[in-house]
Amino acid sequence: MRRIFSIFFWLMLCTGLLQAQPATQRMDFIKAEILRIDKIDGKEDGKVEMKDSISTALAHKAYFVWPDSIDSYIRNNHFKEVDQKIYRDYLFRCLRRVLPKTYRRSAYFEELFHHLYREVVALHDGNLYGVLKVNPVMSIHTCGIYRYEPVADSFLCFASRIDPDAIFKYVEDFSDRLYAQHVVDYTAIYAPHVAKKYFLQGDPVLNILKNSKDTAVKTILRINDTYGKKSNAFILLDAIVTGKMTMKEADQIGSNPKSYFEALNNIRRKRKPLAVYSLEKELEIQALKIVRNMNDLHNEKEPIRFAGINDFTTDQLYTLVVYSEEDIFTSTFDGIYRRFMTKLGKQNGLSLILSMGDNRFRTFIKQFAAYGKLDTFLAGNMSVEQRNILMIKFAAGLDQDEADISQAVEVADAYTSISDMTIKRILQQTISLELTRVSKANNKRGQVIYSLLLNLFVNNQLFASEWYKTVSEVYKLPPLDVLPIGKLFEQNKPSCVWQMYFYDDEDGDVSFNDLMSVFSDSSWIIEDHDSLYVTIKSNGGKLVDIYANRPKAEYEGQALLENKFDSLGITPDVLIHRGHSYYAYKTIEKTKPGTKIFVLGSCGGYHNLNDIIDRAPNVSIISSKQIGIHRINNPILRELADNIREGRDVRWQDLWVKIDSRLKGEIPEIYGKFPDYIPPHKNLGAIFIRAYNNFMSL
Repeated sequence: MRRIFSIFFWLMLCTGLLQAQPATQRMDFIKAEILRIDKIDGKEDGKVEMKDSISTALAHKAYFVWPDSIDSYIRNNHFKEVDQKIYRDYLFRCLRRVLPKTYRRSAYFEELFHHLYREVVALHDGNLYGVLKVNPVMSIHTCGIYRYEPVADSFLCFASRIDPDAIFKYVEDFSDRLYAQHVVDYTAIYAPHVAKKYFLQGDPVLNILKNSKDTAVKTILRINDTYGKKSNAFILLDAIVTGKMTMKEADQIGSNPKSYFEALNNIRRKRKPLAVYSLEKELEIQALKIVRNMNDLHNEKEPIRFAGINDFTTDQLYTLVVYSEEDIFTSTFDGIYRRFMTKLGKQNGLSLILSMGDNRFRTFIKQFAAYGKLDTFLAGNMSVEQRNILMIKFAAGLDQDEADISQAVEVADAYTSISDMTIKRILQQTISLELTRVSKANNKRGQVIYSLLLNLFVNNQLFASEWYKTVSEVYKLPPLDVLPIGKLFEQNKPSCVWQMYFYDDEDGDVSFNDLMSVFSDSSWIIEDHDSLYVTIKSNGGKLVDIYANRPKAEYEGQALLENKFDSLGITPDVLIHRGHSYYAYKTIEKTKPGTKIFVLGSCGGYHNLNDIIDRAPNVSIISSKQIGIHRINNPILRELADNIREGRDVRWQDLWVKIDSRLKGEIPEIYGKFPDYIPPHKNLGAIFIRAYNNFMSL
């Protein structure tokens, strides 16, 4: 029905029927939609009532302030009449997305309409492409506003590298334009495993692809027609198109995990393979399966634990390292490393990386640096000149991928683990030269990346340095060393509410029981609730309410708590992920703009940090470079909880010194793992991402 209405409205527009409507009637057309949204909560009162005052205020901006501002700007800034009609019609269509089943997503709609306002202003000022790139995903969601603009084709292809599914989801907003064929072809070839979801009779994505003349697209459609959507052949598209594998062979190879992994790895060694997005996702899955199996066998003797990779080649071991960084145990890494160095033999590291097409080589270097193996790797069969070339490559060209800053974060993270001053000087010199290059080219993005890195590298420190002072002043960061106690009690007065997410895995029960013991004294009261969740409440001092589902009640307990919070209008101030990193996305999805602290009890890789910050821009994040350990996680939580209960500002530097002293005295046997935990004021990845986002949005 939505599509029929859209087509009808565009027909009216194209035939000029809307030209007969007076300006006041067109204005009422938008206002009528705003009025409809006003009544969506059952009352016509100029606001949409949400579960708490913060969400209600956000909804007011989303459904009243921004739409009215957009409409006023369009009508009062001398756009051509035909453009006014296009823009106002699209505003109407975006307002139609606000329905009884969607209106509670006020944070999403506030972002959408705010971004739509920026786009309208950019259309007027002639700087559209730059604004679109500030928030590429939301720019896809609002592509109808610039569907007639010359930049639409190139931008949508660029954005498809970030969220190909959104391109297909919003294809109807540009499906009648000539460039639609190019954009949909490009995206399908980039991510065929995403495209296949839309291979349904009558779907506009499928209809467009059927008209394609591209060989790769035709191959994708033949795979679907011959083997169906479950086929592995979609992922191995490059091997089929280049004639290295038949379609039948590609479909069947998935039944042999080792052969499948080898085939994926061989394709990914190319610099620009077809289906690269799908290939990356599948390699992550397959590499993690292998690594998790070795993690699970951590109590077994080495010949048993690593039997599955003994015949892996050097390049396959390389791939395991770079695609498993968020889950790999230290002992698992050490086992892979020993085999990697043995297999590497007399081959030098630079030639290996070049043979891998430079694929994720910065992740490789960061991992080796984090585990203290980089010096050995660089010294093995590599000349001084080759080592210097590799480290220059490591720090150069970080501005080239416009869709990704993760490589810059990798460089920053690796630098903190490098002790060799010669290597550090090479990195410093490279960063300085690169900053000069991007400054001469007036490359804003490059200037932001390299200015941040240069300040870090020159000062060679994190919080306690001029670097932090410079970054916080220039890039408008909020103070990260102190979290005022009042901030933790402002949205759930008079309590500070925590929610802990436990998952039903092998560590869940052990971790949960240890948590109970850590809080089992007179300062805290533990209450059990129907074997689904427990509460830990402060006994004296400030009110701190901690809710934790039981691991064996992962689904029921988490759902019960979320429904309870929704009904009471509670947004947890502190979110805590307790479980393996492959569950982390489930907890991260629960992050709200009001989340003040996020404790990521597993590896805090770039994508995890970025996803948290996207949802809560000013959140303080505690994460780990390695797998989290419950005997360290729980004392951290206890010290943090006591600090809040006692009504003191959370001074991260002081708190970390106190935790360090406690762990050194109580559990010296695992104290050596504590330096892997990163407090908010030293969480370089989070600081870098926040600074970058803040400046690029100006």
